[in-house]
Amino acid sequence: MGINEITKDEANEIMDKYSPRGLYYFFDNGLYIGIDNSSGDAWVEEFKSKQECIDWLKDW
Repeated sequence: MGINEITKDEANEIMDKYSPRGLYYFFDNGLYIGIDNSSGDAWVEEFKSKQECIDWLKDW
C-alpha cells in the first residue's frame, strides 16, 4: 500500500467518511498530518517533519 499526498479538503472527507482506505498525508500550518485509514479507522497524527510522518505511516 502506497502513501499518498492529499489536500486538506481531501483529508477532511476521508476523516468524515472513513473512505477511501489507505495511507495519506498533507501539509497544513507548518505541520505534516498523517492519516492511516488502512483499516477504516482514520488514525491521525501531527508531525514537524515529512520524514517523521512517512515513518509513522510505514510502521502501520
